[in-house]
Amino acid sequence: MAISPDRSTIAVAIPCYNEAGAVESVVAEWRAALPEAEIVVFDNNSNDGTGAIARRLGIRVVEVREQGKGHAVRAIFEDLADRDAVILVDGDGTYPADAAHDLLEPVLDGRADMTVGNRKPVAELGAMTPIRGFGNILIGAAFTVLIGPGTRDLLSGYRAFGRHFRQVVIPRSSGFEIEAELVSQAVARGLRVVEIDVPYRPRIAGTASKLRAFRDGRRILLTILRQSFRFRPWRPLFLAASVVTGIGLAVGSWPVVLAGATLLIVGIAPAAWAASRG
Repeated sequence: MAISPDRSTIAVAIPCYNEAGAVESVVAEWRAALPEAEIVVFDNNSNDGTGAIARRLGIRVVEVREQGKGHAVRAIFEDLADRDAVILVDGDGTYPADAAHDLLEPVLDGRADMTVGNRKPVAELGAMTPIRGFGNILIGAAFTVLIGPGTRDLLSGYRAFGRHFRQVVIPRSSGFEIEAELVSQAVARGLRVVEIDVPYRPRIAGTASKLRAFRDGRRILLTILRQSFRFRPWRPLFLAASVVTGIGLAVGSWPVVLAGATLLIVGIAPAAWAASRG
């Protein structure tokens, strides 16, 4: 049954790590755009006074002691478990609050378990660096191969979750790989996901990105691989078998071809059967 927005309980969860230069503007924007929602800052060991600024503004602050965005999201799921809808948004000002109603509507009317803000960088310097844009493409391709079709913007930090999603998905990630885990669980569990195009703006001046492209990119790819073995084990095995078989055919080594074929038969069939059993 759909939930009427004026009778639903909505929370805006803002994970922050050293966002003192942005948090006041972000809070003001969200108060104006969604006055009926509770705004909660999840402060992840900031040492620049982010939490103090939020408290001065009358915002409830939850201290997240274990470092990493994944830990913050896990705290969000636990602390806001009783809300009808929870919006997750980064605290750096890159996402517009006025897109919130578009993200909330499919969740509140029962059409989606999770909505994702598909980032469309605005034509301003710093909105999306080329290396991150390219990395997003590679990570999305890896997700499609190893798990299956996901979302167009796998790593978006702007999402809305319904109650059902937060009941069945139990995050395990600790860092920036959390978004890839959320999508993989949604795909594996057959949850309904709707994407909404949203502008993606440069960070507010005085803040700095905490994501490290190569370090965190590697962690994200490893998370996708782990989730693939967890939910779609035949996919990585099929990929490995195909590579081994291809190498054998290329070098003309029939023992290598046989090894690839054996991996297909011995590895993939039991993995697919086990996965189909739940």
